[in-house]
Amino acid sequence: MIHGIADDNVIVANTLRMSAALLTAGRPHEVLLLPSATHMATDPDVSVSIDLYELRFLERSLGLANESAR
Repeated sequence: MIHGIADDNVIVANTLRMSAALLTAGRPHEVLLLPSATHMATDPDVSVSIDLYELRFLERSLGLANESAR
């Protein structure tokens, strides 16, 4: 889950509750909090970083992490 701390649409507490529920259920997950972002990251550098973060997460989760190094 990725959440901008300055988001005025979805409060951070919702993301934290979801994370707690996933943890209680034994479901692996990751939470990335973005201190200066709102509902959508508008900084191009941040957007690229988020895309790469998501790509690495998917590669790890799908067992493809070693294949991308080729």
